[in-house]
Amino acid sequence: MLFRKCLLASFAMLLGGAMLLNTPAARASNQAAQQNQAPHVLNEKYTGVKKAMDELVGGKKVPGVLAQVVKNGETWSYGAGQASIHSDRKMEPEFHYRIGSITKTFVATVMLQLAEEKKLSLDDSVEKWLPGVVQGNGHNGNNITIRQLLNHTSGIGEYTSLDFVNRAVENPYRTYSADELIRLGMEQKPQFEPGKEWSYTNTNYVLAGAIIQKVTGKTYGDNIEERIINKLGLKGTSVADAQSSLPDPHARGYVESKDKQYIDITELNPSLTSAAGDMISTAKDLNVFFSALLGGKLLSQESLRQMLDGVETPFGRYGLGIYEITKRADGESVWGHSGGIHGFRSLSGGTVGGNFVMSANTNLLKIGISTPDPFAEIFRAAFHGNDKP
Repeated sequence: MLFRKCLLASFAMLLGGAMLLNTPAARASNQAAQQNQAPHVLNEKYTGVKKAMDELVGGKKVPGVLAQVVKNGETWSYGAGQASIHSDRKMEPEFHYRIGSITKTFVATVMLQLAEEKKLSLDDSVEKWLPGVVQGNGHNGNNITIRQLLNHTSGIGEYTSLDFVNRAVENPYRTYSADELIRLGMEQKPQFEPGKEWSYTNTNYVLAGAIIQKVTGKTYGDNIEERIINKLGLKGTSVADAQSSLPDPHARGYVESKDKQYIDITELNPSLTSAAGDMISTAKDLNVFFSALLGGKLLSQESLRQMLDGVETPFGRYGLGIYEITKRADGESVWGHSGGIHGFRSLSGGTVGGNFVMSANTNLLKIGISTPDPFAEIFRAAFHGNDKP
């Protein structure tokens, strides 16, 4: 039972491990997720998940953690630890949180829908839709395809850096345009020849968002809202754009510096992530989304096959905005995505068919520090705890 630890923090360390937008961390029910129930309503199979969550908080690795599991229509949810380090308020599984790079799965889903509608081809060049944008400093958009943006084989330079992330902490309300983020990426040299290697790069998805707007005449956020959020009734999900506040209820979000100080950065202008990671959601909504996605309710069978056709990376298989989190004892893959952005780290995913999904979140992100994936034991307990081939 190999649990692939592809944490974004170690990936790109940017916004998501420092990078924190989050790239793959360690590595939805054909029925929609039901109303949250008290943990004791389910049988004892998830005691391992609760134990892992309690240990994460008890070991002072995070202030708080929340999770929801949905399996065959049955829901288990739990919150452990503090929603705020300055009060006794407890972490609750219904909280809203910034989902960071899980946004990429939404963006990739929209792109695949547009391909189904023949409005674009995944093998179109970036230059076709964004002429002159990916050029210079060694970049050439003629040689890079949309598919390579989505699976991170484009070789394009990364706009995020530790300095960029730290500046965002110092000035959390600054607004960034997608054009500005793309220009920052173009200032970097290409990492490799397109299609030859793999490197998790947030610039890829900022470009993908720009292509969606060019193709449809609507922002990627409007497309996500119309095609996914409204269709699935995701009441707690939104594309934040430049909105710095979180909807209630929510926890306070923190970053931890190298000197172990917690900085409250709950209010943050997420435009620094654009289509690479600016969404807000809940564990319940994310489970509904991944259940629908993996259950074939948002994409055709062929499109879902392409999405899950992953390229090999040092951390496991990465598809189109989704990666293989782990494999169960029976060989069944768990697909999903991690997310990290100032104040929050998350992981969501499930099995193909959408009958078994899980989402988890912590209210702490450590910047400039390579740390173990906080969700490894939690997801292992959920998806491997009762493995019986």
